Amino acid sequence: MLLKDDYTLQYLNAFKNDKIEKGIGIKCLLDNNFVYKKGNFNIFLGLDNVGKTSFMIWYLTALSKLHKLKWVIWSGENHAGQLKRDIIQFWTGQPLKEVNVTFYNNLISKYFKFVSNKKLYNHKELLKIFEDMDVDGCLIDPYTGLNHDRRIAQFERNYQVCNDMREFCNKTNKSIFLSMHPQTEAARRVYPQDHQLNGHIQAPRKADCEGGQVFPNRVDNLICIHRLTTHKELWHLTEVHVYKIKDKETGGQPTALNEPLRFDYNKGLGFTIGGINALNKKQ
Repeated sequence: MLLKDDYTLQYLNAFKNDKIEKGIGIKCLLDNNFVYKKGNFNIFLGLDNVGKTSFMIWYLTALSKLHKLKWVIWSGENHAGQLKRDIIQFWTGQPLKEVNVTFYNNLISKYFKFVSNKKLYNHKELLKIFEDMDVDGCLIDPYTGLNHDRRIAQFERNYQVCNDMREFCNKTNKSIFLSMHPQTEAARRVYPQDHQLNGHIQAPRKADCEGGQVFPNRVDNLICIHRLTTHKELWHLTEVHVYKIKDKETGGQPTALNEPLRFDYNKGLGFTIGGINALNKKQ
């Protein structure tokens, strides 16, 4: 289908008049590098046990509390009750034992829906579920948990998945957040002997995505979550490396090389950066 000649006129006038719609921030330092945008395909890359799920859930919770955005989550490795517990603790800044569980369960249910992980879904099945729901975006956590068609070569399959997810975002204007592990080699890459972090595992890079450069090529934004899990002083700090922001006009830019944003896990009560917790205002 050919586009009409005036299809692009609205964008051109908006650009000319500095009225391009910007992404949505969460009122902390992360906003300088990564903001939420409708209809974007986002990947969060990271090794196992570094806190990818916790950070992504916290980020979505911040968007819900500050901007009333709604999500649907499929998590192949976490019980929905565990995730809702974390959301409530992030939202309130208090341990679950100290809050009214029924009240906050009902409150959180307005913003978060969960797809059962008792069944192994393929990506097309999940996208169909997501499309039919009244939400702003969806989380698939992790990519390895999907029931892939093993009859198709990995390279071709990954491109098909990316194309389908890209089409879903374009069609529905809903955003996808996809959690992904890196290739095995990334888990072996440590800082050299002359580095102050000698022996600790380095953060994975874009091309370390499972399946290689296929995913970085197709996504809008790619973020790496990392943590020095064996460091006796820095183990609780979550590194956020922003590797790709496709559209910088609407907000965001990659972090400087080897200068990630560092968030404090804050005992599971809401990540902080620069002493600021984006969810600490009572709402």
